[in-house]
Amino acid sequence: MVSNKYVLLIVLLVLLLIPLVFSNESEALIVNGGSSKVRVVVGYRDESSRQNLLRILGVSPMKEIRDLKVLVVEIPESLITRVKSLPGIRYVEKDVEARAFGISDYYGDIKWNMYMIGITDVWDYYYQYYGRYTFGRGVVVAVLDTGIDYTHPDLYGRVAYCIRTTGSTTYRGTSLSNCMDRNGHGTHVAGIIAATINGAGVAGVAPNVTLIAVKVLYDSGSGSVTDIAEGIVEAVKAGAYILSMSLGSSSDSSVLRDASNWAYQQGAIQVVAAGNSGDGNPSTNNVNYPARYPWVIAVAAVDSNGNTPSWSSDGPEVDVAAPGVNILSTYPNKKYAYLSGTSMATPHVTGVVAVIEAMRYAAGKSWLGFDAIYKVLTSTAYDLGSPGFDVYTGYGLVDAYSAVQYALSLP
Repeated sequence: MVSNKYVLLIVLLVLLLIPLVFSNESEALIVNGGSSKVRVVVGYRDESSRQNLLRILGVSPMKEIRDLKVLVVEIPESLITRVKSLPGIRYVEKDVEARAFGISDYYGDIKWNMYMIGITDVWDYYYQYYGRYTFGRGVVVAVLDTGIDYTHPDLYGRVAYCIRTTGSTTYRGTSLSNCMDRNGHGTHVAGIIAATINGAGVAGVAPNVTLIAVKVLYDSGSGSVTDIAEGIVEAVKAGAYILSMSLGSSSDSSVLRDASNWAYQQGAIQVVAAGNSGDGNPSTNNVNYPARYPWVIAVAAVDSNGNTPSWSSDGPEVDVAAPGVNILSTYPNKKYAYLSGTSMATPHVTGVVAVIEAMRYAAGKSWLGFDAIYKVLTSTAYDLGSPGFDVYTGYGLVDAYSAVQYALSLP
């Protein structure tokens, strides 16, 4: 027979073990809950409740912020309510996903073409490092065209200087009315480069650049190669080392060739429209001048799907492509308009070049001349169509983000 003393001892042991049995059962319920696990933030009141929480959960915290009395743990979602009821717990909530708010999240004036060339990725990622330089600050771009409506709300304050070579006398100065655009073409081009990001209208690729309006074409939209050649020289002399030329001629010209080559020798980067003379025949070269010159960047057009429109000039001189079909941009008299052409594709590339140079300057690096910029743009372009170079899109769609990455990696 078992003595009363042993019976009493057994009863006492059972009573002592009951809380542990139930406690272990509770722990098993929390750790091994049936639903999928989620990351939660648990706020506790004091060190005692922290220790109790860790003991009951039976898991190591993924993160702990002692100053805020917070633990981050992973538990079954079905047990969140149970954890909330534990003593000393202030709150339990899911550790929801967060993301950086980019520039492009805020403004409705950023259209599809900006996303397509990847400039929005440049703004969103690099702004934290380079600020306004991410938008081309400190860089001067000359727009050789029909002039610019400098009073347009999206371009106001961007045009700093005027050069007019049309007519019998050449004007150079800050009286911008001498370069007023009464055609629309030049203002449209300027907007693609430099329209302000302000939530209204449209946004340009490099909205912080300084523009020089170089009126080399009459209000009719045409002019002489001599006026264009003079405009090239005067723009470089005025301090513009990025020239955007959405113009051209089917015939070569000695004076145009000499002026363009002179600008190249001075270190200028010329971005030129390939032309709108495409015929769809890869064996026919219909690229215009000065886009045919080897020291310029010749730009073809693609639509929003990356397809080449039939009218975009093709030939072995085409270097890259950019959006050029139904592009919304600034237009005279505070208006906006949709236009198509390699004229619209060209300023996209011009803007990318301006952003690259501005960000290199901000990084304490030297100016990239034509040869280096050419390599940056062509080696990072997004290949379209059949693999490799083709006469329709050159090396592919300009990729601003990849180009900036590469350019910043250079000494």
